[in-house]
Amino acid sequence: MNRVGICGRNKMVQSLLARRQRLASNVAERSISNWGFVLPIVCIVILFLTFQAYTFTELMLVENIASVANEKSRLASSLSDSGIAYASSRITKPGGDAAGLTATEEWSGRLSLSKRTGDGEFDILSFNAVTQRWRLGVVDETSKLNLNELPLGSEHALEARRMLLCMPRVTPRLADAILDWLDADDEPRPLGAEAAYYSSLQRDAKARNRPLDHLTDLLGVRGMSEEILFGADRESVWGKMPPEVVGGSQIQRQRAGVNISFDEIGLEHFLTVYGGASFVTDQGDERIVINNPDLVALFDTVDAKFGEEVATYVVAYRLYGPQDKSDLPADNFLIDEVESARRRGEQQAGLGQNNEAIQEETQMETTRGILKIKSSGNFTVRSIYDLIGVPVKLPKEYNFEELNSPWKSSGSNYPRLVPMLQSVFSFYDATPINVKVNVNLSPVDVLNAIPGIEDGLADHIVKMRSKLGGGNGLQGSSSIDWLRSQGVLTMDQLRTYAPYMTVRGNAFRFLSRGRLVSTGESFCQEVVIDRRQFPPRVSYCMPVVTHASGFVNGIEID
Repeated sequence: MNRVGICGRNKMVQSLLARRQRLASNVAERSISNWGFVLPIVCIVILFLTFQAYTFTELMLVENIASVANEKSRLASSLSDSGIAYASSRITKPGGDAAGLTATEEWSGRLSLSKRTGDGEFDILSFNAVTQRWRLGVVDETSKLNLNELPLGSEHALEARRMLLCMPRVTPRLADAILDWLDADDEPRPLGAEAAYYSSLQRDAKARNRPLDHLTDLLGVRGMSEEILFGADRESVWGKMPPEVVGGSQIQRQRAGVNISFDEIGLEHFLTVYGGASFVTDQGDERIVINNPDLVALFDTVDAKFGEEVATYVVAYRLYGPQDKSDLPADNFLIDEVESARRRGEQQAGLGQNNEAIQEETQMETTRGILKIKSSGNFTVRSIYDLIGVPVKLPKEYNFEELNSPWKSSGSNYPRLVPMLQSVFSFYDATPINVKVNVNLSPVDVLNAIPGIEDGLADHIVKMRSKLGGGNGLQGSSSIDWLRSQGVLTMDQLRTYAPYMTVRGNAFRFLSRGRLVSTGESFCQEVVIDRRQFPPRVSYCMPVVTHASGFVNGIEID
């Protein structure tokens, strides 16, 4: 029994040991199996974290690059703004001839920014349609015909059409359509187009019937196209400039040896919508409106500026005209006689209704100095040449007293008096047409648009100014008096055309380009500065597309 019991216990112990071994083996197998499952999970987690770290690092690098690029762009933009401020200060410099200062180092500047960014520079660039070149400087918009100053009344319709026909590629049909686009009425001209035409093309379409804000407003005119307005490129030279190479301070347009005639140049180089009459001086003082209908106010203003003697002479001229009235320029050549006769008939038909008001006005009398002022005057002062050396003879009630001009007409006085008096007085509304053309800078086509100009006179002006001042016009001339002193115009001609001539306007157009020297990062803006008020203001500013590679719409930035 004992032996049997011992054997049974041994078998039981062996069975338990075998079972434990099997359990241990199963546990080991399960443990090994778990280890194989965790390893891929750990690898995936590590890979994910690595990817996140890489993505974050890449994002930070991109942010850093963007931040640096933004800083460079901001600096280039600031340099461009500095160029605008610099150009404005030069344009508004008293007595300065901004239009004549072209292709000189004075229209560029260099600024020290910081050790990290290095130096920066700005250039003031303009396009010369005559030479087809980019240059340093600005464009005086009076070298073009101002559409917003054209006479739109029916009695001046023929002269307005003639002025537009002087421009290349303008036909009578297009000229009338442009004038209808500008005038306030809906009555079409003989070859024009008004609301009836435009509404037939598109419902509710009509003519603009108000002044233009930008030359692109002309693209809505019947017969106008991008090719006519901008030239063969069909894009404004100011918005997408042609290739150029910067060499020294002179910027030249590459034309691959192709010569371009004026007939191929777009109208944007001959027409403008900027500028006009200014009633403030360069110092910000109000100019004296010499054709002010309130002669009492005119007397007081001139008296405060020049004294009673000058005020008496000026108002006497407005009342009684010059002593020799045969020398007075006539503006009859500007008027459509048929339309003028019709208007006179309308005025005479309504004259009886206004007789009492006219009589009441003429009965009012105010005394200033020796003058008894009782009307708004029968004469206008067309230009300063009407006053220099011109005597005035008073009527019988003043015992036919003769007043000599306070400004003597000796040859040495003109160069000093003309620019000085033109800066003080405004002659606006002296004639039915208020267009001003720059005789120092305008091409022949624009000079021919001067109201009533004689045949061949525009060519003579261009030839003489080229002879005297070179290809950039007559530089340094501060008034139109060089036309008299050089024998280009007689005094009678000068008195006739002076109201339509100038040597400096009130609107200047240019590109202001800012650039970082170290990286070539650049920023360009098209700008128009209007100096009809004080201080002058930027009337138009539009960025030109700039690329970080140093190219601005096809322009290589050196």
